[in-house]
Amino acid sequence: MAGTDTKFLAECFGLSGLTVVVTGAGSGIGRQAALTLAATGAEVALLGRREQALRETADLITERGGRARRFCVDVTHRQAVSETLDEVQGSMAPLWALVNNAGVGGRAALLEVSEAQVDQILGVNTKAALFVATAFAERLIARELPGRIINICSLAAQTHPLNLAIYGASKAALEHLTRSMAREWSSHRINVNAINPGYIETDINRAMFQTPAGRKVVEGLPRQRLGTPDALDGVLLLLASTASAFITGSTLVVDDAQRFGVS
Repeated sequence: MAGTDTKFLAECFGLSGLTVVVTGAGSGIGRQAALTLAATGAEVALLGRREQALRETADLITERGGRARRFCVDVTHRQAVSETLDEVQGSMAPLWALVNNAGVGGRAALLEVSEAQVDQILGVNTKAALFVATAFAERLIARELPGRIINICSLAAQTHPLNLAIYGASKAALEHLTRSMAREWSSHRINVNAINPGYIETDINRAMFQTPAGRKVVEGLPRQRLGTPDALDGVLLLLASTASAFITGSTLVVDDAQRFGVS
């Protein structure tokens, strides 16, 4: 039975011989996603703007016996993304999954938010995410390949935390686009789903959560704790694998019940 179970898990969740693309792979959720999916046997294409951060992620993967390649690219540059995916397609295993993770934050009350903030947040979190996904899907469709797209959204898409209205709106738009992508690309065997993480502690926000305001946020959560990037491992493994064959257009909330007490 144990052997059968191992074989079943390998067949359902193993990604050997396939390429997974992860954007924002230099740190946080993107780095953890790359490490987790590399452990399934996938070749991982690491996309991001910070060369040194990508190198560190790649080194961690190779130290653990995985395979990864780095591609330094700004996902807001549509042509550069297209050229990068062409390079990935030409030098790695067949494309299979995209973890559409690159994003930016930004806190401001609506009466104080600047036009530049709106342009940056929507530009990265919604516009760039859309065009990375479409570029990825185009390549799958051209070669008649099935695949998976996982859009990393946010609990803020469904709740209304103070001073995060524009960020939440950008992720809510991406969540809506997830369903539209799922509908339009279903006939091409491309499954598109979203993950809405709650508060996940990373290098980017760690200092904020150590401030009095940040500690107050944590104290207002039902379990009074933050998540870590590996909290998403299970749902990523599911949505990136063949085990999710019947799941598309869904949003999976991974928030430790935070939506019931988010402040």
